Amino acid sequence: MKVNVNVTDPVEANVTLELTRLTLLIGPNLNGKSILLRCIYNSVKGLKYNLSVNYPPIGECSIDKDFNYVIYIDPYVITYYIYDKYREFFERHGGNERLSELSEIEKEVSGISRLLEIRSLSRDDDLFEAKQQVNNVIREITEELKEAKHEEEAKYLVPLWISLTKNGLEWRDIFGNEGTKITELPPSFYPSFVLTATMYSYALSKKRENVLLLLDEPEAFTYPSFAYTLGRIIRHLTENSEYLYVIAITHSWDFYRGLLHRNSTNVKVYVINRDGKKLEIVPREDSWYIPGFSVSAVLR
Repeated sequence: MKVNVNVTDPVEANVTLELTRLTLLIGPNLNGKSILLRCIYNSVKGLKYNLSVNYPPIGECSIDKDFNYVIYIDPYVITYYIYDKYREFFERHGGNERLSELSEIEKEVSGISRLLEIRSLSRDDDLFEAKQQVNNVIREITEELKEAKHEEEAKYLVPLWISLTKNGLEWRDIFGNEGTKITELPPSFYPSFVLTATMYSYALSKKRENVLLLLDEPEAFTYPSFAYTLGRIIRHLTENSEYLYVIAITHSWDFYRGLLHRNSTNVKVYVINRDGKKLEIVPREDSWYIPGFSVSAVLR
């Protein structure tokens, strides 16, 4: 699978990349990774579900494969982006003036509700299988922790579960707490939301329809064991559905190692570097040490 990238602003990239069904983009901050992901989302054809906020088109990217569904998740940015985008409006129209314009904000922040639409497109038995597959990964890691005599870490592998119903969002954590309001949740809401979206995407792909899932820093706010587990789960679900394709961005060594668990040959890794406006995108063959990204690896 090839993706042709043609971006001229705010950075420059004109390159053709060879992708696998699971591709990882890594590199320092401000180097254009998110721009590349947004370019792909805006350019690739398919029924689109943006579970974050709507961005203006950036460049032109095309993939030589047809997709039925394209799902984009950037949970980390939601709060800050919404505030920045509408701050001027609130400062200019404080009080009760022009409240009808609040409908525009409602459209922007409705990303999470779109996840329910994805769920409604999936079959119940495929959703059940997705949960089983996730539980299989958790059991595997739990057994590995037992062998390493760190069994106490097992409860933090997935500390928070989120699901969408016709009544809205529901959540429960490992301590028995549960609720329906996001405001009651810690920042670990973000990766838990990504996990749910990935499970729903897997279920959707089991209908033999090509699903492209784009994840921008899915491990944001995660405890290391949760980040590692999330990487293993995404890898496992992708390998168990020939119709699920994932392109992810990460800054997390733990997520990276989970995604490349045991065998890195099925995962394509690209390192993105920036010189002024120009992007350099090169494949990474060494899966263990990446300068600047996995500094702790020198202690191995």
